[in-house]
Amino acid sequence: MIKWSEHYEVGVAVIDGQHREMFDITNRLLVGLRDGRDAGELVETLRELVRCTEHNVATEERLMQEHGLASGQHHDEHQRLLEAIRHFDLRLDPGGLAESTRWLREWLLGHIDENDRPFAEQLRSRGVT
Repeated sequence: MIKWSEHYEVGVAVIDGQHREMFDITNRLLVGLRDGRDAGELVETLRELVRCTEHNVATEERLMQEHGLASGQHHDEHQRLLEAIRHFDLRLDPGGLAESTRWLREWLLGHIDENDRPFAEQLRSRGVT
């Protein structure tokens, strides 16, 4: 489980809200894996997490464009993520689901600290909250 805390807040409401939703879905997956839930249900929850992640990337990319903050590194990170999640092997077994869930969890936690926090600081300096 990953617990949302102030540590993960970047100070931009739309981004924080999307990240919280991603945390919630990830936790549902982790609980479902732990409890041995039906593989079909778990796959659908993982797909929900992928859709939410794609939406978050689209939001951040839009904000970059609107505020002239198109960072090559941040954009490239988004592209690598989208490429990776579009090629997830959604095997209908706990091992494949757990691997995909762990990968997205680690990506999200690292991305918030390394990319979104500095990006959000730039947005806040332009009055976006």
